[in-house]
Amino acid sequence: MRAWIMLLPLVALVPAAAGDARSALSADDLLAGLPICGDEAPPPAKTELLTGYGNGGFAITTASPRAQAFFDNGMQLGHAFAHKAATAAFAEAARADLACAMCQWGEAWSLGPTINYPIGPDDQKAAAAKVATAERLITAKTPRRERELIAALKLRYVNGGGMGAGDIAFARAMDALADKYPADDEIATIAADAWMIPAALNYVTSKLDRSVELLERVLRRNPTYTPAIHFYIHATEMRGFPKRAERYANALPALAAGSSHLIHMPSHTFYWVGRYQDAAAVNVRAAALGLADARIAGMTKAGSEWSQPYHGHNVQFGIGGALLSGDAGDALALSGPMLVEAGKLPVGGPYLEMVMGTGYAAQGRFGLLGDVMALPDPGEKRPYARAYWHYARGEAQARAGHAAGVRAEAAAIVVPAATAKNDSSKQARQLVLIAQAVLAGRAAMIDRDYAAAAAAFEQAATLEEAPMLKEYSDPPVWWYPVRRSYAAALLMQGKAGAALVQTDLVLARRPFDPTTLSLRAAAEAKLGRRAAAMRDRAAAKRGWRGDKAGLDPVLA
Repeated sequence: MRAWIMLLPLVALVPAAAGDARSALSADDLLAGLPICGDEAPPPAKTELLTGYGNGGFAITTASPRAQAFFDNGMQLGHAFAHKAATAAFAEAARADLACAMCQWGEAWSLGPTINYPIGPDDQKAAAAKVATAERLITAKTPRRERELIAALKLRYVNGGGMGAGDIAFARAMDALADKYPADDEIATIAADAWMIPAALNYVTSKLDRSVELLERVLRRNPTYTPAIHFYIHATEMRGFPKRAERYANALPALAAGSSHLIHMPSHTFYWVGRYQDAAAVNVRAAALGLADARIAGMTKAGSEWSQPYHGHNVQFGIGGALLSGDAGDALALSGPMLVEAGKLPVGGPYLEMVMGTGYAAQGRFGLLGDVMALPDPGEKRPYARAYWHYARGEAQARAGHAAGVRAEAAAIVVPAATAKNDSSKQARQLVLIAQAVLAGRAAMIDRDYAAAAAAFEQAATLEEAPMLKEYSDPPVWWYPVRRSYAAALLMQGKAGAALVQTDLVLARRPFDPTTLSLRAAAEAKLGRRAAAMRDRAAAKRGWRGDKAGLDPVLA
């Protein structure tokens, strides 16, 4: 992973081991969401127009109002990453007008790659067949714009799939159309997305500035255009300036009230501008809507919402925000079902266990000691999850002030050996090492051995900030910035100046983290900077949803 990834904790980037195509996704991928953002709405048994998915669509050559309506709906669903439902809508449009070339184009477009995952050769072949059908339906009366869109999409599926030459050819063709039709919101948005896909999947920054430029062009004239807002949130996060999208993120949930993915999307901005509780809140709402989506799709079995790829991502992101804001209620409400459902799945790759680690962190941070100690052992077949389970127990012991209990849990952690595969095992193992070091620091803090605590937390912070974890930062798989614990240990040693340096480093990565602001205020007060301390205490109070004990430096 290239170093620029540290600037974009954004996209739900798919680990390379996830596979080449949607059909290859495993059960743990589905739970974890990969952390895939999207594919939220399985098509209902009867294809119908789905409302609440925002804007999208344009007039096409058809004499059928039904074909036009389902084409527009397909564009709305596709832009909202409800891929299966979008494909079903375009297929319904094609059935309504067998001569509609753009209905075939729409289905081919909906089958393509996204910023979250590529597609394999078989999927490219299927999409190319739809483009070929669209070509055959072109007549002398077909408008030039439609011919050009069909010709551009044809390029995508020749050695494309998200990471190949065909994707660049498609992006260039769409970019040219965006310049040719500068007032066309759809074309500009599709072009921006076309540049973002190979950038995200190949981990390069080239052409992302062009995506931002195209989307800003759309949003200047149409600030409520939801497809542009969706991709602008991603693009600004990818480029490392998420705050540019904040005003649009604020508006998006009301503009697409039926789309759990678009309701979730503001959290990609909120988290990285320091609005952690807001990030939690939109994901709580998105997760609840996932239950409704499951019912609409006829999925009545308990827990069936977890088979929707977006759901696990929404839950994990919600927990991530709640952990930093101190929102124990939401963190526990989301993490409890996550751990239960994860425990039911067949043993899979390490990534699922890393996501489970977020759930265990929430339980350890907020759960009652007895409840945390009663959590079932995930078993030896899930070695990483078992380590995170011990970590949760250690955190709960730390909150109770039991240094011996913390050390016992740390000692019980077994560090699995990483595999040679690109299967997330190196990252999962890194989290285990962080957990051990954090628990060592917690125990030392309880014993008031602040020098030992500082050493342990400094080690943990170095592990947590390692480049190998940057690709899994959506939200970060280690739940909090450990450097703030290092700052707390320095502060307890009386090294207020050194602690202040460390808090500033944390806040550069996690702006407005309430716990770190509280620590900085304490350091500033010791240094006689009263006005600054007052400002930081007030900011910490605004962002914190927990009780005052949660801001105890011993537990920072």
